[in-house]
Amino acid sequence: MELDLLRAGAPTPLLARSAEERLGLRHREILDGLEQLFLERGFASFTIADLAAGVGCSRRTLYEIASSKDQLVLIVLDRFLHKKGRAALEAIDPDDALVDQLRQYIVGGLEFHLERSLFEDLSDDAPARRLLDRHFRFVMTVIQRLVTVGVSSGEFRPVNPAVVAATVAGSSLFMTQPDVADDIGEELPAIVDQMLDYLLSALVHVQTRS
Repeated sequence: MELDLLRAGAPTPLLARSAEERLGLRHREILDGLEQLFLERGFASFTIADLAAGVGCSRRTLYEIASSKDQLVLIVLDRFLHKKGRAALEAIDPDDALVDQLRQYIVGGLEFHLERSLFEDLSDDAPARRLLDRHFRFVMTVIQRLVTVGVSSGEFRPVNPAVVAATVAGSSLFMTQPDVADDIGEELPAIVDQMLDYLLSALVHVQTRS
């Protein structure tokens, strides 16, 4: 399936690429630093002064990016989610079988693990939850589009693509939660591979001999 068709309807970035480019290299480095800080330690406990100290800039510089800490948090999270979304789509080889494209898309977007502090902050912050939900629903849309094509072409069994999308995306999101890998006793990539082996194998249309 063409990548442009899969990208259609993606969430609009809070910080457009053109706007990010106008910020300059130093500001982009600061955004990268904030992203890493949030991934490691969350965001709720930080003040603007803490964030500025954490990435080695002034509070004024942060206010040049966003008008408040809340807006800055959303911009950093949205930028990260868009980055992971692009990586997932770019991992797809449109010449491969659709079942392989599904695997490529899901694995390409799951190369991270949510630390407990960030997961708890996302759970407790309503604007951040809504932001995550918008991206998650687009992930479901991409999966649903791939499954729909697979069903139409006969590569997949006649299933409800929306149900498959919810099952695969929901299971994948669950795997990124804190302590899941520890509870299962394996690393995240191995867990995701095994999950996809189970879920995707159920999609493939098995040709029976006459």
